[in-house]
Amino acid sequence: MLGQIVAQVRQGKVKGRTVRRPVRLSGKGYFSMKPVELLIEPGPSGDGIVFNRGLNADIENADVFNHCTCIGRKSRQVQMVEHFLAACYCLGITDLTVTTKGNELPFLDGSSGPFVRAFKRAGFMRQKSGPKPLLLSRPVVVEDDGVIAALPARILHICCFVRLPGNENVQSFCGRISPFRFEQELAGARTFGPGPSGRSLKQIKRALHLRFMLRRHAGFIYPQSERFPNEPCRHKVLDFIGDLALLGRPLKAKIFIFQPSHRLNLAFVRQLRKITE
Repeated sequence: MLGQIVAQVRQGKVKGRTVRRPVRLSGKGYFSMKPVELLIEPGPSGDGIVFNRGLNADIENADVFNHCTCIGRKSRQVQMVEHFLAACYCLGITDLTVTTKGNELPFLDGSSGPFVRAFKRAGFMRQKSGPKPLLLSRPVVVEDDGVIAALPARILHICCFVRLPGNENVQSFCGRISPFRFEQELAGARTFGPGPSGRSLKQIKRALHLRFMLRRHAGFIYPQSERFPNEPCRHKVLDFIGDLALLGRPLKAKIFIFQPSHRLNLAFVRQLRKITE
């Protein structure tokens, strides 16, 4: 299936895509530590990815909450959507009807891997139409505590550079983003961050039903052992792709990212939206 997607991208024939049949996921919410459920169903062509009957996964509805990306406002909010949306973006999924029980998506293992596997179980179905890719006519640069610079290109290519707290070494990841490469080299990269307050590492591991040990360094919590070289940097690329999905259309560009954050990512996507209006 991934090979078919790659071939269609190269031929410029990709249209919208949804899942063939419903699929469910359940787990614990990262912030609430309570059980949450996720029902993913096929979506009508052209509707986009819609949460809970009306919350469109669109930059106009996006914000940052506790170091994660959320959709909606106040009581009608879905938190930590970036890992889910990264899987959607790289698998070419454009239309879904998503229902959540709880105001956050299940944390699972903190990566996009479980979502990729769920989508593959559900299968894929082509839609009648799909969003037109965005081709840049000029560079786009957004700065905050970090920098994102995008140059015109015919493919999506990302180079990311990250210096982690308490570490002078710079991690990097650079490469063309394709469905196959995302699944093999990025989807399994797990998140890291300050973590829930007032809980020990053992309590967090037990509450989230994690199958791996955790470690704390310079105030941040990481998986004890890495799945990939430079796993934190790879996860930053994953997060960026999830936030990029809020543009609502594929982007073809060569992107350089220095010290990304969800706030910087969303500012970049808003700038892209402005140049297309």
